[in-house]
Amino acid sequence: MKVWIILLSILTAAGVWAWGPHRRTAASGWRRRSKQISQSLLAGVVVYFGVMSVALVYLMLTQP
Repeated sequence: MKVWIILLSILTAAGVWAWGPHRRTAASGWRRRSKQISQSLLAGVVVYFGVMSVALVYLMLTQP
């Protein structure tokens, strides 16, 4: 189960990276690229811990 959670978080980070705003101007330098990378990683981390929290609550409620 944990492998799927990790893959889902990686897929989310890649999705944010792929569908994020891409501007082809002179201002799209290193700062813009690093901001996009940090937003992608943050989205992956949020999804990972969110799904882990849901799994924890599910296991707490279903265990006798």
